[in-house]
Parts: sequence; structure tokens; C-alpha cells
Amino acid sequence: MDLSFPLVTGMPVYPGDPEVLISSALTVAGEGANVLSLAIGSHSGTHVDAPRHVSDSWASLDELPLEVFSGTVEMVDVRGVKRGQPITAGHLAEIAPASAPGPGMPARLLLLRTGFAEAWGTGDYLQHPWLDAGAAQLIVDRGYRAVGLDALSVDPSPHPGSAASAAAHGFPAHDILAGNGCIIVENLAGLQQVQDALDSGSEVEIFLFPLSIPDADGAPIRAVARTVSAAQPKAAAAPGDVDLTLREVQDAAEALIAAFALCDTDSYFDAFSPDATFIFHPETESPASRSAYRGLWDGWLASGWKVLACSSQDQRIQLLGPAAVFSHRVVTTVQTDAAGGRHTSDERETIVFRRAADGSVRCVHEHLSLFPA
Repeated sequence: MDLSFPLVTGMPVYPGDPEVLISSALTVAGEGANVLSLAIGSHSGTHVDAPRHVSDSWASLDELPLEVFSGTVEMVDVRGVKRGQPITAGHLAEIAPASAPGPGMPARLLLLRTGFAEAWGTGDYLQHPWLDAGAAQLIVDRGYRAVGLDALSVDPSPHPGSAASAAAHGFPAHDILAGNGCIIVENLAGLQQVQDALDSGSEVEIFLFPLSIPDADGAPIRAVARTVSAAQPKAAAAPGDVDLTLREVQDAAEALIAAFALCDTDSYFDAFSPDATFIFHPETESPASRSAYRGLWDGWLASGWKVLACSSQDQRIQLLGPAAVFSHRVVTTVQTDAAGGRHTSDERETIVFRRAADGSVRCVHEHLSLFPA
């Protein structure tokens, strides 16, 4: 769906903006190739306003993330607002939050259908509806990073018979939207196509990418949209298949380290899966199982072994869905016997965590080697 007005010489522009002039610069007959010369303003035709449009201190187009220029459509039909009258918060009260409508889908962009695209090229186009401050603030409060409409501006435009110029009455809607990082798209066309697609039950995705102009306050766009199937809800994953989060892995690792430092036998071995495996390079023989490891641990404690200091450094985590790899450098000082003998080890420990069938996070493999490994 093409939602743009074509750029042509003499097309309508905002009062005071540069006129559009498109002419031939080179021809096949004369120079061997056709090349056009384009003279346009940054807000010619269907275009996007960057926050820089109304404040020198706000973001220019090239400083905005690309994702703000596309998303699924939330559209409000405000064709009932009369010529030259404000669109209020009451007109927009039912808009959904800007969050994505389904898993795997982009966040929403708001379109306002005023119906004034039909007046394009006539004097009536200047007398379009506009957003009052309350409506602009509601759009921001609902989380929208982009709003577009089929009219010349989100603020009133100067026209014959208007009480004041645009500069005199200011740009309150621009200030509120742009001041909160929301881009503004003006002079959209063909929104009936979008409405028809939405009415049929489809989701609509829109693309509003501007020309790449450094430090720009705005730029023309080719606004296009397409229908997409609404994403189907994913079947609930079994507890053991749910991806681990960084926080869960950090908590599991910290609990394991703390239990080791306190010689808290039960808590320490509860952190390991029953079928956990071990490779301890500093030892003459690695324990073959969790129970074998606990047997070694119990023997050490019985001889007077205890942890005097344990320092975890250089921690790293790699998330792998329902599994994760945690590694750190661990410097440990232990009392080796009842007589108070001491030993300090400097080792690299790598632990593989896995979400268990009950949803808990357990250690399934531990690899200990001298540092540096």
C-alpha cells in the first residue's frame, strides 16, 4: 500500500517552505544518461519531522534509532472532527498502548485518519484538524514513538482568515511529541487502504524511512504499508524448556559461590543436578558423580578443612536458551587440616547451568582448572 504523495514541481508545501522544483539536468540525448535536478525542502510532500525540527537541542534524523520508523499500525478515524478544529484526548481515549500486538511483532505506530488527504492541492487543505496539547500528551503517555496523519501538520497551519501565523501561536503539539522523542509524519495519503485491511482482521505493518541526511530536521519519505498475519500465541513451554535469564544465572552462581564459601554442604550440593558431571584438573582424579564429589567434600571437612577466603573475579555469562555457561576466576584460601595449615588456589571455574524439569536452575557440569587456563 503506497501512502505517499508523489514529489512534483509546484506541489503544495507548508506556507513559507521552499517550493518544489524538479527538472532535467542531464539527458540520454545530450549526455548519455537521464539525471533529474531536485530542489525540495526537508518537509516537502509526505515527510517525517525529527525532534530537531522545533528545537536545536533535540535529536536530528540520523540520531534516531531505525526501529522508530516502522511498526504495526494503530489507527484512529477522526474524520468527524470539523475543519480547523482540534483533535482532543477524548477522540483518542481508546487507543491501545504502543506495545507490540503479538509475539515477534514490532511496536505500534499511531495513524490518525482526518480525511484531509482528499483536499490535497486545494485551499481547504490548510484548514485541517490538529492535535491539542492534551491529545499530544496522551499519545506520549501511551508510549508511541511515532504518529502520522493525512494532513499538513499536527498543529494549526496559517491560512487565509486565520487569526495568527503559525509562529505567533507556536507549535504545542510538535513541542510535546518531539520533546518526548516522538517522530511526526505529515501528508500521508491513501489511509482508506489501511482501514480496509484493519477492518478485515489483518495486522498492518508500516514503513516510514526517511532519506539519510546528517543533522536533518526532517526529510521526505516513501510511506508504504503491508498486511501481515497476526502472530499466533505460542504454546506454553514446559518448565524445563523456558529460556534462562541473566538474572537467574547470576543468582544461581552467587548462591553456589556463597554456599561454598560458608561450607554449607546441603545448600552447595542441592545446587547440582543429580546427574551433574565434574572435571577438576588440579586434582589427581575428578569425582565421577555428585555423590562422589560430596564424599570428597565430607572427607575434607572431617579433616578440619574449611574455607577462609573466597574471591570471585572476572565473571562471564553466556546464555544458551534453557542452558547457560558461567565462568569466573576464583581465588580461594582454605584451612587444609585441624592444625591450621593453609593453601591458596587460583583457578578458572566454568559451570554449566540448566533449567530443570521443575523450572529450577541447577548446575549440570563443573570444570575447574589452574588459572590461567
